[in-house]
Amino acid sequence: MSASVLNTLKKIPVPLFGTAATAFKFGSKKVSSAPRYAQWVAPVVAGGLWFVWPAVDEEWKQSIGLGSSSAAPEAKSAPEKKEEPVVLSAEAKEKIEKAYVVETEELSDDEKAVLKAVGKGDFSALEKDWDSFQEKASIPGDGDDDDDEDEEDEDEDEDDDGAEEEGEDDDDEEE
Repeated sequence: MSASVLNTLKKIPVPLFGTAATAFKFGSKKVSSAPRYAQWVAPVVAGGLWFVWPAVDEEWKQSIGLGSSSAAPEAKSAPEKKEEPVVLSAEAKEKIEKAYVVETEELSDDEKAVLKAVGKGDFSALEKDWDSFQEKASIPGDGDDDDDEDEEDEDEDEDDDGAEEEGEDDDDEEE
């Protein structure tokens, strides 16, 4: 009978092992060496629980009797205290009342006219503002001037060194 089971297992494909027979042989060898690793079972389980236990749902822990209810420790440890009413000054009450009040400014007649035009889809009143902003925002040649200035300073330093050397050469020629 074992020969027929082995022949059947040879025909069943199993990923990584090729066939079920190869997987069965591999598993049986590993099981035969399991007693050597028996001493590591408790530390591995404890380490696994150390990492996994905080992620386990509190309701499930309580359902199996291992979790503690969150209300029980608070009731035992903290004696009942009488809550004293909070007394606020008049200034504090006034600030609380005004905390969520939004201050609105009244729009001018020009702004109201622009809003009406925009509501209708006419943006021509804003085009002048957009054009003036565009002119102010895009000054020609005012892009990366900081980088250009650094490069110009380096070029000037190099030019100054070169001019001094040329001047010395001119003095030699005159003599």
